[in-house]
Amino acid sequence: MEETPVILVTAGYDHTIRMWDALKSTCTRTIHYTESQINRMALSSDKHYLAVAGNPRVSLYDVFGTSEQPVLNLDGHKANVTAVEFTQDYKFLATSSEDKTIRWWDIYAGSCKRVLDNGSIVNDLAIHPDSRQELLISCDQNGRVRVWSLKRQEVLCQEVPQSDVPVRSVAISPNGQLVVAGNNLGQVFVYRLTIDSSPQTGRIVELEPYINFDAHDGRITRVVFSFNGLYLATCSSDRTAKIWQLSERVIPAPNGSREEVVQAGAVLLHALTYHSRWVWDAAFSSDSGYLVTVSSDMRAVLWDVSSGEIIREFKGHGKALVCVALNDATG
Repeated sequence: MEETPVILVTAGYDHTIRMWDALKSTCTRTIHYTESQINRMALSSDKHYLAVAGNPRVSLYDVFGTSEQPVLNLDGHKANVTAVEFTQDYKFLATSSEDKTIRWWDIYAGSCKRVLDNGSIVNDLAIHPDSRQELLISCDQNGRVRVWSLKRQEVLCQEVPQSDVPVRSVAISPNGQLVVAGNNLGQVFVYRLTIDSSPQTGRIVELEPYINFDAHDGRITRVVFSFNGLYLATCSSDRTAKIWQLSERVIPAPNGSREEVVQAGAVLLHALTYHSRWVWDAAFSSDSGYLVTVSSDMRAVLWDVSSGEIIREFKGHGKALVCVALNDATG
């Protein structure tokens, strides 16, 4: 298969991974994955590798190959793998699982280098964009959002947005300053992530509550930042996806005081209402101008972010679609 600048991949419960010609809505390659359903996927930044999270195995495929066999299998998890993410240099891979652990894999060695014991089911994870920080963010079934030190293999700080309400998805902004979590009540919580280092105190990492809002009438299944950091997409069991813009506005202080107040909030740009069943996952294009969503209705849909209109849809799967991966970056 000739290399293409746009790699769009969908998968779910029909045991097939489908790669698409995004401009023609045609399937260009099908990989049969018979071991289990597929829970999540990730594409490496160079577009050459696709990581597939199943139950309990993680498999890596050559995007431009022709074989249906993976180039690498990563075995170690004991239950459903709930999230998978490459580092920017695609040398390492982070995964989380219902077995209550997070694993850090060395791709070139094909082995697990670290195991983080979370103590409860881990629903999602995100790697801090600055690799020098060696930080990883997770969320879990006990309702915790945690920041981990990979080097020290310990929790540096945590927040519980709502007691006893599972946090389903977590994301970190491209500049590493904001962490977003979505829970089973349709609520979104935004935190400022601060990292303070000094010779006297060492490194102090904190999650500071910043914004929270009711986003959906059902469970949130996924939260995703756009690559430019301007937009946040949320997916839900209420059959919608929504595009938000996090914003701040300065409110003049009363009585001529110089102390201005900064008010933060979330502005709903578009409610995407085409899907007829749960919306499970979403992926932004590299220029943040487009969004792909996938649903239990077996459809993947490409949206224009600026207008909220549908551009095209992708049909061919025989069962629920629950994950999508997109890499259209150039250069």
